[in-house]
Amino acid sequence: MKYLTVVRHAKSSWDQPGISDHDRALNERGIRSAPAIATFLSKTYFGANGTPPMLPAPDRMISSTAIRALSTAQLMLEPLKLARFSLHLDSRLYLAEPNVILDTVRHLDESSAHAFIVGHNPGMNDFVNRMLSRTTVPGMPTCAAVIMALPHAYWGLTDWAEAQLIAYVTPKALERRFPSEYAGISKATGDD
Repeated sequence: MKYLTVVRHAKSSWDQPGISDHDRALNERGIRSAPAIATFLSKTYFGANGTPPMLPAPDRMISSTAIRALSTAQLMLEPLKLARFSLHLDSRLYLAEPNVILDTVRHLDESSAHAFIVGHNPGMNDFVNRMLSRTTVPGMPTCAAVIMALPHAYWGLTDWAEAQLIAYVTPKALERRFPSEYAGISKATGDD
């Protein structure tokens, strides 16, 4: 069995007119939410709080080359206890369609047991919902994370409608459930 965590990049800034979409940086909320989501996942699923892990810890992270996605990935490395050399860039993930994301997954190094992919909507949300066999996620707001279990021992066998949903985590859900620990990582009102 392989595990895949899909993360939409954290909230980016629109405050720099004239900058290309690819080069937009994270805003303050995005800078807070990326390590917060990674810390929660690490404590809850990967044994960072001293309890036995529920899942194998991630051992590889693939990110879009867009600044907002790369920055999200970099901010997640330390809380996930991932070394910098575990982070790889893939220019095909920039605004990728679901089929491109699936191809990326199918070509992951087979030595990896749990990979993270950091990218963009609408492709990430569409990819997740096509991967899941019995459910869907309602949306992927900025910095949302979805953990899935894949039924095969090889990444190359990954296919649509076979994954099992393990977790769906959003900044808004964390802030509502743990307001003192995760304050300021989501929008005050409305969808994130």
